[in-house]
Amino acid sequence: MPLPSAVALRPMRPEDMDAVRRLWDARFGGVASTQTNWLEAALDAAHSVAAFVAARRSDDEVLGFSLLDVGSRAYTRRYLGLDVLDLEVPLADRNGVFHLSCVRPAWEGRGLGTAFYERRLAELNRRDVPRAVGVAWHRPDRVDSRVLFDNHDFARLATVDRFYSRTGHRPHCPACDDRCTCTASLYARSLC
Repeated sequence: MPLPSAVALRPMRPEDMDAVRRLWDARFGGVASTQTNWLEAALDAAHSVAAFVAARRSDDEVLGFSLLDVGSRAYTRRYLGLDVLDLEVPLADRNGVFHLSCVRPAWEGRGLGTAFYERRLAELNRRDVPRAVGVAWHRPDRVDSRVLFDNHDFARLATVDRFYSRTGHRPHCPACDDRCTCTASLYARSLC
């Protein structure tokens, strides 16, 4: 599905940070310091994190955002919680990590998620990164990113009950009363 003509996909700018934080809180939850660390890293050209926003062309309102990082094998293992979960996943020396994407509910199903996936894959190609990985949070109340991983030729490597509570990555969740007990799936794709 093509991105609607009323929407521009662009790198995140400093003035987007408040809107991105609000959207992150509402759609994914988490800890404010984690958000700040990721967003500040994305604005630092010397860092490997990239952040993209989908904004309405008429008023530049942020409709969604997406984060990507490039990490070593060890970083990627920690990020995915592989040691805690005692899982073996094939990784490269450098891996693109699809950190997270959030889209305003009214804009779901309108091509923003697809555009974010394509933009992140293009960025990894530009950086000559051989492998991409990500975590798909299973949302009982709506379609979730498993569809996007599947549509972009990622292989599902594992499905893990209580993923976030077991790996300690997410102490607050908008779908749970507090500590996240949601299921998630791990995905990977070779890019070379």
